[in-house]
Amino acid sequence: MKTIGGKVKAIRLKHELNQIAFADKIGISQGRLSEIEQGKTKPSAETLKELRKKLMLI
Repeated sequence: MKTIGGKVKAIRLKHELNQIAFADKIGISQGRLSEIEQGKTKPSAETLKELRKKLMLI
């Protein structure tokens, strides 16, 4: 089973975005995105909402 961070990374790679561009799209820092993808921290509910909203536009 994939982690939340693994799923976020898979989505980012599917859309062919680097961490900087993807983080900018969802309104977080590249460092925070990196921590999420590595499983060091979990995204907040607000970050997940932004991710969902922005992906609907891609």
